[in-house]
Amino acid sequence: MGSSSIIVYIPPVLFGLVALTFLVLRQQRIVTNWQWGAGFAQTALGFSLSTFPIEPTFDAFTSGMIFIGAAYCYSSAVFDHFQARSYDRERHWFVGAYTLLLVYFVFGLQSLRYQLFLTDIAFACLIGMALVSAFSKARRNADKWLVASIALVVVDTVARAGYFFFHTDGSDSFSDFVDSAYNLAVHVTTITICMTFPFSALVASGVAALERHREAAERDPLTSLFNRRGFEAALGGDGASDGAVLVCDIDHFKQINDTLGHAVGDAVIAAVADMLRQVSGDDAVTARFGGEEFVVFLPRRQLPEALASGERMRQTVCEKDWRFFGLTRTVTVSIDLVREGESDPHAAIARADRALYAAKAAGRNRVFQAGHEADANLSELASA
Repeated sequence: MGSSSIIVYIPPVLFGLVALTFLVLRQQRIVTNWQWGAGFAQTALGFSLSTFPIEPTFDAFTSGMIFIGAAYCYSSAVFDHFQARSYDRERHWFVGAYTLLLVYFVFGLQSLRYQLFLTDIAFACLIGMALVSAFSKARRNADKWLVASIALVVVDTVARAGYFFFHTDGSDSFSDFVDSAYNLAVHVTTITICMTFPFSALVASGVAALERHREAAERDPLTSLFNRRGFEAALGGDGASDGAVLVCDIDHFKQINDTLGHAVGDAVIAAVADMLRQVSGDDAVTARFGGEEFVVFLPRRQLPEALASGERMRQTVCEKDWRFFGLTRTVTVSIDLVREGESDPHAAIARADRALYAAKAAGRNRVFQAGHEADANLSELASA
């Protein structure tokens, strides 16, 4: 293969552009890790060595270290993207063993075939580790595409390594690498098959960034519950659904802030949020509407079941040992319930919210129904 062929310039240029894109995205805080950019930059540098060789032995060893560094960064980026265990210690040992073998094959055996086979297999193993961890975690279509493209890279790398090592009799001299059939095959498969990898990584990272932005816009940062916007989005555009609405308010919360400070107040809010989330059930939509006020939508709940859920929430908060928070008294909540049938839950929230403050004048630490105390008949309703 002539070194002037246009094909040799395509991989370093493309991978360099992808690396630059990831660098810009990270500076804009759209991409959260640096490993994608580092991996693609190293790949571009590795291909540049075959396009602009320096000295054969130096090129063989340096390119091997560059490509294994790229594989390490790729695997780190995949682990981070899918929030999977990264196996750092195991990968460090693997790279250390690879480096020792590379030194032996390059400077001891001085064998191009062994050096290429070793680098390809080690590259595939590192990315393959990430592939195994990511396979079961890919839920979004963009993530599935990323996993599929990683699998293509692994298959291509292993197939090429096996074919050229076991079924061809190419030159074993480092000086013949640039014009070898192997180098041409690497460039061709990279441009055709493996180029899906960097673009799928870009798409998957972009989709993940959009979801993080949406989560940040729809979640309360203190409690991780939905905020008002997230609550409305979770219920759907028109908000119409059959179920019950519980409006929950922490009793005498201002006293906690005034006597113990806002840090303790925030801790109490976060603790109450956790309890409401645990008691309300997996299908419930739980939100913090601001301050010490929470709203829980219980889909498809009839009145007795909804009242029982509200009572469990009240008891859970009341029975907690709050001394860890520096409190000398029990924290309690007042809950107002509206059963909506087919009506709009948002209208129920407004009505329950107004009724709650009037109802608290009759006594706190209670569950009310539509502004009327429901504790007295709770057991009867729950058993109906």
